[in-house]
Order: sequence, then C-alpha cells, then structure tokens
Amino acid sequence: MDFEQIVAYAEKQNASDIHFSPGLPIFLRITGQMIPLDDKPLESEKIQEILDPLLKPEHKEVLKNRRQVDFLAVTQVGLRLRGNAFFQEYGVSASFRIIPRNIRPSISLGFPKFVYDRFLHMKQGLVLIVGPTGEGKSTTLASMIQERANLQTEHIITVEDPVEYLLTSSKSMVQQREVGRDVLNFKDGIIAGLREDPDVLMVGEMRDLETISSVLTMAETGHTVFSTLHTNNGPETITRIIDVFPPEHQDQIRSQLATTLTMIISQRLLPAADGKSLILAYEILSTNYAIQNHIRQNKIYQIQNVLQTDSSGYMVQFEQSLAGLVINNKITKETAIEYAQDKDQLKSILIANGVK
Repeated sequence: MDFEQIVAYAEKQNASDIHFSPGLPIFLRITGQMIPLDDKPLESEKIQEILDPLLKPEHKEVLKNRRQVDFLAVTQVGLRLRGNAFFQEYGVSASFRIIPRNIRPSISLGFPKFVYDRFLHMKQGLVLIVGPTGEGKSTTLASMIQERANLQTEHIITVEDPVEYLLTSSKSMVQQREVGRDVLNFKDGIIAGLREDPDVLMVGEMRDLETISSVLTMAETGHTVFSTLHTNNGPETITRIIDVFPPEHQDQIRSQLATTLTMIISQRLLPAADGKSLILAYEILSTNYAIQNHIRQNKIYQIQNVLQTDSSGYMVQFEQSLAGLVINNKITKETAIEYAQDKDQLKSILIANGVK
C-alpha cells in the first residue's frame, strides 16, 4: 500500500496514529493499543519513499541537521496529519497523528458545565490543558476555541507548530499562524500578538522558558490565553513552569502565575469498559485566593490539600473523575485503579459509593 492507502485504512480503523520504523511492520494505535497493520517489515528505502513527497525542502534540511523534524502532511482527500520524522539506530522513522476531519462539539468532550462556562466566557487570564502526549489536549483546545469563535465577537489568534485543526471564523475573526511558515518561533508570535489587537491568544504548546515567559506576559496584559503543557496534574504544572526559570527570577514568575492563572485541566484518555473506545478522565484545578497565596509563598505542596477539601464545585480531583466513570459503567474498576494517582483514595471513594 502507498501512503494514501495506509492513511485511508488507518482512518477507517479509527486509528489515532501511524508509525513507520525500519525492520518492523507498520503499526497503528487503535484505542490506545499498538497494532501491527500486517507482518511485513518495512525497509528504510520505503520509509524514505513515503517521506520524500511529504517533506518540504526546509523540512529535509532540518531533519538532516537536527535529526528530527515536525511537519504537517495533507492527503489528496484533505485529511491532515501531524508528522514527526526522526533518526534512530536503524535509520529514519516517522510517526503521524491523524487529525480528525471535524472538530468535536465542545459539549461532547465530557467536562463539567462550569469548565465550558469558563472557557467560553472568561475575559482575561490563562487556562492550561495538560497531560501526556496523545491524551487529546489539541482536540480539547480546538473544540473550545471553535465554540468560542461561534459564540463571541472576538479576534482570536493562534500560534501553532504545526497548525492542526483548521478553525473557522464565525462571529469571531480567527487567524492561525504556523511556526516556521508564518512566524519564526512561538515567542515572536506571542509578542507580535500584543500589536495585533487580539482578544484571545492560543499557543499550541509551552515548550521553553521564552515561550512560557511570553505567555505569562500576554495573560498579564489582560488578554485571554489558552495553551498546553506536557505535565500530569495541576500542582506539577505549576512547579514545572516555575522551575523553568533561574532561581533569581522565580519570585517574579510566582507572582505573575498567581495573578494570571485561571484554570488547569489535566486530562487522560482511558480504555472504555467495552474496549471499543477511549473515555476522558480529568482533574480540574480552578484558582482561588488560597491557591494564589500558595503559589506566591512557594507552598505548591499545599495545593493538593485545597483540591481535596474544596467545596465550591469548581474543582474535580482525578480520583473523583475516575470513580464517577466506574459508577456509571464507563470504565472498569481495574482500569480506574491502574490509572489512579492515589489508589487508596480512589478505593475509599468507590467503597463510599457502594462499589467494592
């Protein structure tokens, strides 16, 4: 099969990712599992043949010099894939994330109502979507941004690497900028946003000190900023952001973060009880006076206690989310325990709800 046929087959199988590696068959990730497409190992020449028409000259130069490159591939029928080509022991490999053709309605994601209300109506501040790679962060972000564009009359600018979902201007004006194509890097795109009259800025990923610093500055100037980070939960995210900076700057960053941070959504996609799909589990950390104080005073370890004892209805522990999925027969108890960060707490919640 050629690349177009492979992608068409993968889409039909509801695969999320396609992997090419020398000496191994093509692998598809389906409902979280790596499944070989067949038993035929790929030769290096075949992978090069697949990549050659997909990579622009500048991508090939980056791959040669940096030994890896991110890029966007578009099939003849318009399906978009986020690609990464990289060198490993046996030659060049490639991984592709299939970007669904349609942006999911935000209400179908599975978050509590207060999350949608905050996402769609907040006028300033920083919201972060966090979680490991492949847990649906880009889907959540695109869904919420598109819904906001449909409801509000705003100027929305995104800075992405690469542009994944194509957002449409509805009531809002949406402009998507791609790193390497439209702007040199995330920092330049964010700083330029200050002169482009945005209401909302979406930054695809907070990768480094310069990007994080620019995001905090943008949020501090009274804009609404959304971004993602590869962390596991709210307290870890706050620690990661602060620790990126030199010690002499961390007091200032803690102050900025305490002032601007509005919400951290930590999400995971878990195998459904029927084994045929993936189900969203989440932790929602909404900032309040206590959390802001803990950030300023460098008592991040206390934030978990706030999350556990909060009675406002605007926070959700990961274990609470897992328990709800078990009680509603969305996932099995065994799956919930496997993914729980605090297994004893999860078991206590389940027992309290009659699940043994």
